[in-house]
Amino acid sequence: MFKGLFGKKAQPIPKVKLMGMNERALNLFTMFLNSSAKGLCEIVDDGSHHIVIIDLDAVENTRLWLDMRRQFTGPAIVLSVREQSLTNAFWVAKPVNEAHFKSALAKAHKALSQPSSPPAAVPHPPKAPLPAKTERQAEPIKPTTATAKTNSATAEKTTTVTSTAAGGMSESLDEHAQTCCGVLADEIYRDPTQREQLFFNSSDTVLGLLRQAMTLTKEQGIARIAREGAHPLYVSAALGFVSTPMHEAYLRALCARPIDGSPVKVDLVEQGVKAIGLSDDARMRRLDSVLWKAALWSSRGRVPRGTSLDAPVRLHAWPNIPRLMSVPDGLRIAALWVSQPTSLLGTARKLGVPYRFVFSFYCACQAFDLIEQLGSTTTHRGSDHAPKAVSQEKRGLFGNLLKKLGF
Repeated sequence: MFKGLFGKKAQPIPKVKLMGMNERALNLFTMFLNSSAKGLCEIVDDGSHHIVIIDLDAVENTRLWLDMRRQFTGPAIVLSVREQSLTNAFWVAKPVNEAHFKSALAKAHKALSQPSSPPAAVPHPPKAPLPAKTERQAEPIKPTTATAKTNSATAEKTTTVTSTAAGGMSESLDEHAQTCCGVLADEIYRDPTQREQLFFNSSDTVLGLLRQAMTLTKEQGIARIAREGAHPLYVSAALGFVSTPMHEAYLRALCARPIDGSPVKVDLVEQGVKAIGLSDDARMRRLDSVLWKAALWSSRGRVPRGTSLDAPVRLHAWPNIPRLMSVPDGLRIAALWVSQPTSLLGTARKLGVPYRFVFSFYCACQAFDLIEQLGSTTTHRGSDHAPKAVSQEKRGLFGNLLKKLGF
């Protein structure tokens, strides 16, 4: 029994069921409920729950959600690093914030007191009277008609199966696109009054910290990115080495928000690779992979502040795409920037792809110093010099050569 969170009147503590968490995540979240959120809800696993708290960052999160909804139609609290919009569900960003969780729990509890009205009964149409029996038998159905009906039913079934498979594939692709490129709508990119939303300060993100650590270890050594109360991250640009106790999902959540609060230290350490060891998560052992993902997750459809949206972008070296997280339409964007330098806004229009794909791919390539903006006076972070303008004569010769080669 408690007051304040769900209203003035004291109400029973809601019973919750936890789903989609591995043993480690379950232990951590249980500790959170027993400390910061103590007394707000009661964990049960006997079917008497009022609310489901489900982690949707698992591998089979979509299937888990559908299975849960077949058995439970009440309110749910969805834990995820990216925003979720689901029926009768309330999203809480990971890592879980106490205030956000309390707010979502209050909304879910309020939804319990608002029962949905049962669906209206659909009246059955009156049955037509059976025709009177006559001595003359009805004409037999023509074979062509039967065949047509059979083919129609088969075609309808095939279409349904194909549509279902295509829908599942579309949902999967859309989920991947949101993970690596964010959810900014194209209208924001087209509206000059909303341009501020298209930029971020890379120095205030995990991406900026990684670049700083790589600068320190360009020749040799290992740098440690450390923050009080958080997992350290060990980086070496010379060795292509990265190691940390944190898992990829935790890093993704850190990249999704600016670094604030307690200061973060980036300094060299004396320990060797063997002393530090490998990351628990195999996905967190290759520096190129971690840097590429951190750039995408920090970008989320935006570019570092100071980037020109109108200067032509040229890709002077290809990223190792087979080894890195794929960006939707990344190959097409890269091919255009190699053969025909085009601005960020112009690239999206020319290729007919969402702007957030272009902006995210640009940010990831920039983290590896693979691109430059022609004619721009902006010095990109990690570049020693500002990109030099290319003369019209050289650009014309280069374009003619590419045409002869079939580009």
